[in-house]
Amino acid sequence: MKKNPFLTDYGIIQLFSIFLGVFLLPGSTGSAQSVAEIQNVQFVARNDTLIVTYDIEKAQRKELFDVTLIVTTASGKLIRPRAVSGDVGSVVTAGKGKTIFWDLNRDQIYLNEGIQVEIEAIALGIPEKFVSRGKALLISAVVPGLGITRLHKGGAYWMMAVIVYGSSAGSAIFYAMADHNFRKYLSSADIDERNTLHSRVMTQNTVSDVLLYTAGAVWLGNMIWTLVQPNKTKPLKGLSFGGNVDPVSGRPWFAVTWRF
Repeated sequence: MKKNPFLTDYGIIQLFSIFLGVFLLPGSTGSAQSVAEIQNVQFVARNDTLIVTYDIEKAQRKELFDVTLIVTTASGKLIRPRAVSGDVGSVVTAGKGKTIFWDLNRDQIYLNEGIQVEIEAIALGIPEKFVSRGKALLISAVVPGLGITRLHKGGAYWMMAVIVYGSSAGSAIFYAMADHNFRKYLSSADIDERNTLHSRVMTQNTVSDVLLYTAGAVWLGNMIWTLVQPNKTKPLKGLSFGGNVDPVSGRPWFAVTWRF
C-alpha cells in the first residue's frame, strides 16, 4: 500500500494556506509602497521536514524581501520555526518556485493536529550599489566631483569637472594666443607694436597660468574631498530596530537586527 505523503509520525497535516500582502519595512531603501504579492503558497510534510513553496510576484527588479515562516496549529498555538533553510530570511529575491525547509526534529516540534502556514514577506526595497573608495577616486580623477557624488548618493559635485576642464581649455586658449603674439613680437620691427605685443603676451601668459593653477587646485581638492567624503553607499553597521503590524492578523511584530 502506497504511503500517503501527507501522513507522518506527527499525524495528519491539513493543507491550509494564507496569502499575505507585502509591505515595506520602516527605514527601507524603497521609495514607495511595494506592489509585490505572495502567491501559490503550498506545503507538504515529508518525514521530519515541512517543505513550503511559494512565489513572489509583481516585484521590482532586484527587490529584496525579508521572509518569515509562521505556523499556527488548529488549537491556536503560534509557532515561529527556527530550524529553517532555503528561501527564507532577509535576502530573498523575487521570483517563482521559492522553497523553505523546516526541520521539525531540530526544533523539537511534535505536531498532532492540523496546521496553518503563513508566509510573511517584508519588502526591503532595492539595494543600492556599493561604491568603493578606490573606484570613487578613479572616477574623480577622470571626472572631477563625480566620485564625490557617487559616495554622497547625490549632489552637483560633478560641477567641479566643468571648472577643471573649462579652466584647462581656457588656459590652453590663452597660451595659444600668447604664443601667437610672441611670434609676431619677434618678427615685428616697430617699437610701439612690439611693446603692445609684449604687454599682450605677458597678460595672456598670466591668465593662462591662473586658469591652469585653478584647474589643478580644484582637481587636487576634488581628490582630497573624495578621499575623506563619508561613503553613504556602504551598508550600515550596528544595531537597528524595526516593527509594524501584520495587515491580515493585526498582530504587532518587532525586530532587532545587527549588521556587521
